Amino acid sequence: MTIEPEDHVAEIVAAAGGKLVSRIRLQKIAYLLDQIGSETDFDYVYYHYGPFSRDLENAILDAEAFGLVKEEEGRRASDGARYSIFTSGRTVEEFKVLKDSRLRDWTRRLASENVTVLELAATAHWLVTYEHIQDWQTEIRRRKGTKNDGGRLEKAKELLRELHLEPVGAAS
Repeated sequence: MTIEPEDHVAEIVAAAGGKLVSRIRLQKIAYLLDQIGSETDFDYVYYHYGPFSRDLENAILDAEAFGLVKEEEGRRASDGARYSIFTSGRTVEEFKVLKDSRLRDWTRRLASENVTVLELAATAHWLVTYEHIQDWQTEIRRRKGTKNDGGRLEKAKELLRELHLEPVGAAS
């Protein structure tokens, strides 16, 4: 059975309950799921909002082109910023990528998490695992500034503990 990249996008949206808000959220969910075993083979690099996959970005476009998901645009009331809303009326009969029910459960959980907390969690994991930064908390504060405030960094660390991806290093 061939698993296409767009299948992963469709399954994340389906496992999230048929609706997922924000490309950033979709990127971070896919990254975190890959870290706990979803095995998508997406390549990630560090970008503005943390780990980012061009492969996943292309898979999003393909998933829409093939009718697996629908992407609509919303605008934030506070400042008019645009965001994506992904929907799928389809139910996935047989999951190909998210075969493990644990991955589907995590998808639902991550879909309901604050998007900034997801960004911080993915970034913290990236800093330790891929950039090998020992003092990741100082670095994440430098890179993410006020996004760390309001208890969001603590929530991100707790999320990583729940995922068994807790970063280790200075000041952890």
